[in-house]
Amino acid sequence: MKYQISQTAYVKLALHALKHRSAAVNGILVGRVSGGGGGGGAEEDSAATVSIVDCVPLFHGQLGLLPMLELALTQIEEYFSSHQEGLSIVGCYHANERFDDYDLSGIPRKIGDHIARYFSSACVLLLDNRLLESLAKAGKKPAFSQLFTRDSSRGWRSAPGSSDLVLAESTANEILYDYILEGREQSVTDFDDHLDDISKDWLNPGLFD
Repeated sequence: MKYQISQTAYVKLALHALKHRSAAVNGILVGRVSGGGGGGGAEEDSAATVSIVDCVPLFHGQLGLLPMLELALTQIEEYFSSHQEGLSIVGCYHANERFDDYDLSGIPRKIGDHIARYFSSACVLLLDNRLLESLAKAGKKPAFSQLFTRDSSRGWRSAPGSSDLVLAESTANEILYDYILEGREQSVTDFDDHLDDISKDWLNPGLFD
C-alpha cells in the first residue's frame, strides 16, 4: 500500500503544528483508497494508494482525553460520510512536544489502533519538528519524520521506505512558505478551540481563502 498526501492536507497539518510550536499536536487524516482494485477495509489491494485529501486538526492540549477524542472522531466521520462522498478517516498525524523527539508515543498509537478497527490500512504520520522550523526559512523537504503502518502481529512499524508517502503536488512547500510569511498558522482552528468556543469551525473553511 502506498500513501499520497494532498497539498491541502499537508499545508493544514503543518500550519497546525507551527501554531503550537511548544506543544504536542495531533489530528485526523481523511481520504480514500484509489487504484489497484482495492475497495477499502480488509480487502485493499497491495498495489492501491491511500490518497489523503484533507485533515482535521484535533488537539494541542490534553491529547489523551478519551471522551473528547471519541466525540471528535464521531463528528468527523459523520461529516465526511454525509458531505464528502467516498471520504473517510484513514489515519492520524502527530507532532511531539520536544524538538528532537522522533518516537511514536502511546497517544498516536491508541488513536491509530482505533482507526485501524475500521480501516485496516490506517497510517500514523509523525511530523519532524526540525523540518517544520526549516519551512519558515523556505525549507524544501516535506516535514515528515516517519510514516507508521500497523502490522496485525507486530503493531505499529515505520514504513520501510520514504517512497511510501509522497506529496501529491510538488509546490506544496512553496505554498506553505507563503502562508507562513502571512502568519496564516494563527488562523488554524482545531477541535480544542472548538470545544472552548463552538463558533470556531474545526473544518477551517476560510483557511485557504
